[in-house]
Amino acid sequence: AEATTPFVAFVDDDVDLPDGWLAPLLAHLDDPRVALVAPRVTASPADSGALADYERLRGPLDLGPAPARIAAGTRVSYVPAAVLVCRADAVRAIGAFDVSLRFGEDVDLVWRIAEAGHRARYEPAVVVHHHVRPDIRSWIRQRGGYGSSAAPLARRHPGALAPVRMSGW
Repeated sequence: AEATTPFVAFVDDDVDLPDGWLAPLLAHLDDPRVALVAPRVTASPADSGALADYERLRGPLDLGPAPARIAAGTRVSYVPAAVLVCRADAVRAIGAFDVSLRFGEDVDLVWRIAEAGHRARYEPAVVVHHHVRPDIRSWIRQRGGYGSSAAPLARRHPGALAPVRMSGW
């Protein structure tokens, strides 16, 4: 709400940004149809231990090495809000982040951007590092929070949430 620039960057306080991170993301916004761009988010190499090792292999924030369009039902259907660069006017037009959502507010924002007719891009050439929760209790609480976003997102965006698929084994 306070931004007076055409673009706004949202960056979590537990993210380390490499030198030169912003320019490649801003380049996507040269296309006026693109309203949001996000980098690849990986576990911080400064973090150690079993949780950090697991996050580096299977972390839900790392969406892989291939660039993609971000949209429900695609290979990259969401991005975490750890780092986002957006058109300020597009974010304002959709009401910004919904503060009533404790989790899933980033997914909701991306899907509302798309529903408003804008495009969102995932740019893994830029890699930022997110610090892993320091202990198993806070890590499990975080994962439970992620899961708690499913019902509100399904109500807000019918048909957009991917179904859980499990092997009988």
